[in-house]
Amino acid sequence: MEQTLTRPLEWVQSICDQFTEITGWPLRFTPAKPGERKSLEAELCQSEKYCWYESISNGKRCLGYLYLTLPEESANDHLFVTAIKFAELVGGLISRLETMSSSLELKQKEVTTLMDVGLTVTKQEGLQDALQKLLEAALQLTGLRSAGFFLLNSESNQLSLRVQYSLSPFEIPFHRRKLAESPPDLEAFSEEGVMINRQESPHLSRWLPEGCLTGICVSVQSDSGPFGTLWAYDRRARNLKDRDIHVLKSIGAQVSTILERAVLIKESQNQIRLKKELKVISESFPAELAHDSTHDRAFQAAVQTISHHEVGGDLCEFVTLAPHITCFALGDASGDSIPAAVVMASVRGALRTLTEGPIEQAKDTRFVISRINTSLYHTSLPHQFMSMVYGVIDTQNRTFTYTNAGHPAPFWVHKGKISSLTSHGMLLGVTEANDYDYSVIPICTNDIVVGFSDGISEAMSSERKMFRSDGIMKVLANHTEDTAEEVMQGIWSKLQKHLEGGNDGDDRTLMVIKFAHHVD
Repeated sequence: MEQTLTRPLEWVQSICDQFTEITGWPLRFTPAKPGERKSLEAELCQSEKYCWYESISNGKRCLGYLYLTLPEESANDHLFVTAIKFAELVGGLISRLETMSSSLELKQKEVTTLMDVGLTVTKQEGLQDALQKLLEAALQLTGLRSAGFFLLNSESNQLSLRVQYSLSPFEIPFHRRKLAESPPDLEAFSEEGVMINRQESPHLSRWLPEGCLTGICVSVQSDSGPFGTLWAYDRRARNLKDRDIHVLKSIGAQVSTILERAVLIKESQNQIRLKKELKVISESFPAELAHDSTHDRAFQAAVQTISHHEVGGDLCEFVTLAPHITCFALGDASGDSIPAAVVMASVRGALRTLTEGPIEQAKDTRFVISRINTSLYHTSLPHQFMSMVYGVIDTQNRTFTYTNAGHPAPFWVHKGKISSLTSHGMLLGVTEANDYDYSVIPICTNDIVVGFSDGISEAMSSERKMFRSDGIMKVLANHTEDTAEEVMQGIWSKLQKHLEGGNDGDDRTLMVIKFAHHVD
């Protein structure tokens, strides 16, 4: 058998040489290379050259094999049993030494890593960089694949994802959550930590990112109070140990030290500057349709929109193509805050470009939706998409043409009857090419079209009930003779009443179009 030694195990060969010299029985050691263990063990088991063998382990993996061959001098044959027992003793001692050495190296690595990280993060000028470094160290020490830190707002008692490693914020579930509604986070503050296995704890699996089978959560707190929770995840089914909790607790202690030194992230000058910049950006996205923009048209339009953050991803845009032709877009980008606003701004720019082109193309709702879909697919990340309704109102021909790309179906009030408009295809930006259809409906005097984002229909009350489309239909049934503004205010008032004491965590847009007396 070919002998191939690695430097850390050269001392084992020295022991084998001494054994051979003392007993006269040749004792040899061969390291187990990755992927060669089975073939090596098969050779030792089947070949008549070897009369005994035993694996050498460091407590985690097989390092190689000790094996005996018959001595050249037959006079030593009577020592067969003694030689084997002696070889077994030597093999056991070698395995124990390697196990102790491996454990010592691991502990030294942990201490060295923690010391290096501690020295590094104190030199970091940016809080985000320091926290990223700590999360990276946590993954190095535990062997887990991704991590995130949730900051606790003591006033609202809400946890918010502030930094993550190896995952995007969209991949981590509930990146804003009430502490009282999150059992793993609550338990982490009262216990050493919480370990979650998707198969063993299915009732807790929704706190794990999609595709992850294992998770661990520890609290981050100091003498001054709690700061939040530290999570680590793995796509494999890991058998987590108390050591993993202790490592994350050590990392958590350094996180709390950094946060204490920085006071609070949101009070930093960077946060203040960011809020000012977001305010400037938000002013470039009109929150409400200008009332005088539809004054001379043969229809009324009223829009109400709010963003949960300084900027949001809802879009409601009206563009005049000709004196009697107006197009509009109503959309909702995935996510929230800045990422959603970036997607919305991309779609808004594409929309403006297309509507400034030839009017026949701008009137073709399938063409416009398809072009925006292709543009968004090539300019956005895989997890970024948008739902949108694009419609064209022709008051001369008394038609309303539209294409709906995955957006909540608008309502149409026609001659007093309320119905939902048809949907035509997938969300924008999911695939490069989609086949979208379109619909054309006749418009009559007092017809009403009501469009909305899912922030309206999915608005949650304090009793965990959604507003749903029923809330809109109930108002419409009693306001069919009212103006567009009155219909919009009626729906919005009912929505606000529904939300009293409930969840207000999403962007919301409501659009009402009513065809006036100019349309016969």
